Amino acid sequence: MPHQEYYKMLSPEFKYVRAFCTEDDIAMAESIRKFVNKEIMPHRQDLEGGWHRDEQLALETQHALYAKLADLGVTKSNLPTEHGGLGLSPVVRQMVNEEISRGDIGLGTMVGKIHWIVSFMVAAKRDDLLKEFADRITGKDSWTACVAITEPTGGANLEDPAQQYRTIRTIARQDGDDYVINGHKIWPGPSGPAEHFQSKDLKGHLGYWTVATTDPEKGEEGVGLFHIPPDAKGMNFSKPYEKMGFCWTDENVDIYFDDVRIPKKYRIDTEPGQGSNLVRAYVIGLGRLAGAARLVGLSQAVLEIVLNATKHREIVGMPQRERSLFANYIGEMFRFIDIARQYYLSVTWQVMHPEIYGDHWSHEMIAKYSAARSFSADCAHFVCNRGMEMMGSYGYAYEFNLEKYMRDYKIVQMWLGGAQRDRLDIAQGLYGPFTWGGFDDWSKKQRLAK
Repeated sequence: MPHQEYYKMLSPEFKYVRAFCTEDDIAMAESIRKFVNKEIMPHRQDLEGGWHRDEQLALETQHALYAKLADLGVTKSNLPTEHGGLGLSPVVRQMVNEEISRGDIGLGTMVGKIHWIVSFMVAAKRDDLLKEFADRITGKDSWTACVAITEPTGGANLEDPAQQYRTIRTIARQDGDDYVINGHKIWPGPSGPAEHFQSKDLKGHLGYWTVATTDPEKGEEGVGLFHIPPDAKGMNFSKPYEKMGFCWTDENVDIYFDDVRIPKKYRIDTEPGQGSNLVRAYVIGLGRLAGAARLVGLSQAVLEIVLNATKHREIVGMPQRERSLFANYIGEMFRFIDIARQYYLSVTWQVMHPEIYGDHWSHEMIAKYSAARSFSADCAHFVCNRGMEMMGSYGYAYEFNLEKYMRDYKIVQMWLGGAQRDRLDIAQGLYGPFTWGGFDDWSKKQRLAK
């Protein structure tokens, strides 16, 4: 592969608009871009263990790079300053998402898990829990974390507001000063036995922030978010699923909760109705928005690969990228990427101004998060497919990296409800929520069948 070139229009100083961020924010993004070029780009293939999927190589590479990112401060970027974090704005967090994902979207997602769990505790005003986890997040060691959402019988049921969380079957029963958790989650990651996340570069796992309900019949009133320590008794795991992308950076398993007992304080939401808002806005909605930024970073990486390859590939003595047909394709790829970037930045700025745009969990804001993710996913789909067509067999070959980005983007389009759920939520932002015909009858039958 030709040497990576510099393109001004793809640099942080040019692509991030000062209407949304500051010069200091851009300087941080530039430092991460340099780290990605130096540390991640040479090891993109090692992150999934090379062509033969060597697990030891994959985990050693992943843990080492993740530890270096923690040293840079990215894992503590949204932790409030009073707890030792950097207290950076949501816009900076999205820029971090984009820059790291340009190197590897799986590694970017692993960093984002810490951002995610911190955002839950900040939103719920749980300073006690932030204090409990702060030393590990800000210390010299690196830690990972997981959010457990999906259940095997539901697919995207949990993301559907019409179902009001009544299909959740992971139950949290209060027992004195504890909660006892029973149920089954699928696809959470990175997840597995606690010892699997201990190495010379990774200290361990912070645990599982799990969506559960006290009673499915209570719908939105029953749902909550619970922290379950990684070594909690009664928690069992399947073997990791073997997937077409995200092979090791986000290992997904089944988690079985069998009378898992946790202290009452580990219910993150403490006020009536807070659990529903927390899940809808911070687990689902803002999770989609973070995915949008990561997809843009991935798309830019593919564009850079294509730009470099087509400069050195000739058609009748002229670089491929200077032929009008292919120049048109490249222009279209950039157009898609830059529009997706400016849109996710715009929506992130709106998140920072609820006094203007309303609650983070409103149907209107959920529509905006969904539009950002779905457009960025369409962008990644177009850029990966058109890029591979332009590169021909080189694009299809493992050694030239484009095919890995193509395998990786798809799950980011699909998680947290998927492309079709995005469209439905956009529509509901326009004209209000709707329910499925027959859902109440189905729910009644389910209750009678118990």
